[in-house]
Amino acid sequence: MKRMDLKNGDLLVDMKKRIKKTPIENHKVLNEAYDYESKVSFVRGMRVELDNCIMLYISGTASVDEDGRSIHPGDLKAQTWRMFKNIKALLESEGADWHDIVRTTCYLADFRHYDEFNEVRNAFYEEEGLDPVPASTCIEARICRPDLLVETEAIAMIPKGRER
Repeated sequence: MKRMDLKNGDLLVDMKKRIKKTPIENHKVLNEAYDYESKVSFVRGMRVELDNCIMLYISGTASVDEDGRSIHPGDLKAQTWRMFKNIKALLESEGADWHDIVRTTCYLADFRHYDEFNEVRNAFYEEEGLDPVPASTCIEARICRPDLLVETEAIAMIPKGRER
């Protein structure tokens, strides 16, 4: 439904019209946060469809398994590898890959571990053949569980019409 704004003649769009969005999930690798014993209200990612492209917003992802358990406690390098592979699996469920990532935000529980994190990130990006690498920010922050040392969120863009 549209209506005419009487002040300046501009056409206004009905506020009930929405951009199409659907949750991103891959149960082979990650469970859904709302399946946790204590409810957590977020999805693993969101697919947003625009005119000519699709935006994928990957929620903060850490070293968790398909049952929601933290894995590799105390091992930053192993957690970082698992985290990147979890993000890769979420992307693949939408027909995307790491080449489609345009931005990441990385969270470290202790910034003194940045060099270890960056070593794994560089190796992972090289393994994926990324050139250029995504824009990124790295922040020290408290992660949602004390046994998790690293978490990353990502934004990807893919052309509309790419098959899943």
